[in-house]
Amino acid sequence: MSLIIIIGCVPPAFETPTADVDVYANLEECDDLPPCNVILSFADTGFQGHDWRNAIDNYNDLFKCGCKEIKESPEKIYKYMGYSYRQLGLNDSAAYTFDQGLKYIQEDIELLKYAGENAGKLNKIEKQIYYYDKILSIEENTPEVLEILSNIYGNQGMFEEQIDVLNIWLKYEPSSKNANSDKRSAYEALGKDISSVDKERWEAEASNIDYGLEYIHSLEKEDNTEKIIEVCNELLVYEKHNRKVLRYLGDAYRTLYKNEDAINVYKALAKADRTDYDVAIEISTILIEQENYPEALNWAEQAVSISNKEGISLYQRAEVYFEIATNCNANENEMSHWTRAVYEFAWQDYRDALNSGYKQARNRKIWLEEQELITQIGTWFQLEPKTEIILSASPIDCYAWINRILKKRKI
Repeated sequence: MSLIIIIGCVPPAFETPTADVDVYANLEECDDLPPCNVILSFADTGFQGHDWRNAIDNYNDLFKCGCKEIKESPEKIYKYMGYSYRQLGLNDSAAYTFDQGLKYIQEDIELLKYAGENAGKLNKIEKQIYYYDKILSIEENTPEVLEILSNIYGNQGMFEEQIDVLNIWLKYEPSSKNANSDKRSAYEALGKDISSVDKERWEAEASNIDYGLEYIHSLEKEDNTEKIIEVCNELLVYEKHNRKVLRYLGDAYRTLYKNEDAINVYKALAKADRTDYDVAIEISTILIEQENYPEALNWAEQAVSISNKEGISLYQRAEVYFEIATNCNANENEMSHWTRAVYEFAWQDYRDALNSGYKQARNRKIWLEEQELITQIGTWFQLEPKTEIILSASPIDCYAWINRILKKRKI
């Protein structure tokens, strides 16, 4: 019923009556109503008390009686009346009221927001976009509206338009997580280079480690290793002991087979975090590749100690011993008991790693057993009456530096 009333009561042209003219003179239906200022007061009271129907009825009386208060306070009357309709779920009536108000107060941002919200409830997307665009034409730096408009465009699949809005938003709030996240999603939807979004954000604030790390993560997905190195080195200017940055840098050098650079970075990382045994393992692995076995064993020992004998660390130490024995045995005509002793050190660590749950050690352990590379009954028979092998006493240089003693096991 009230919808019919509002549609039938198009606001007048706001011709202000002269002081000596009774505003109700030609409006018999207004004879029983109080003065306009009192009607407005009743309407405002209803609005403030959330008596939406009462507020609407009184605002309608203002229009019906052609009260001058409409012209004097349009920004309040149209907003409050439209808002009251909306609270009652009468969104069509609210839309009509907001539009009428915008004819007279075209640049009222609050009224435009109300109209935009209401258009969204009516699923009138084009009108909703119009209202929010209008706000931005008045005041561009309105993050709340920029975010709403971005969401509208995103939900409609209008990603190019969304990116335009997000660029405006980021101009005023370059560190906004929501804006940057939405821009990345829009770029992804369009098949564009996502890393450029992270790049722009980081370049706008190069000292921000978190932004730099997100950019590195994007570069990692694109296998852009050279750029990762460049970004990491710049980030380390601001925070030279950052563990995440050092890890990315070391891994990037490793990917490019720049092992000396990788080792230097990993060593810096090991100093920055003395509890990270994975770094010690990585250094040991590189040193094995370089056949620097003493240093490789030293870092493997550190990993075992730091990790409190975690399986993966024991496995790494076993790998060092395995490579030492394999490398030295290549120069022997017949496998010596020194070589078997080192293989047995590896076998012991593979066994302990497997017992601690590191299943990758199983194959190595079994292979050493099947190939009979560890000490056998015959080995110890030849050494009788000795029951131990002291590696530091070995005449073979590539074993003599190992400060360990192998005791005869039960065979």
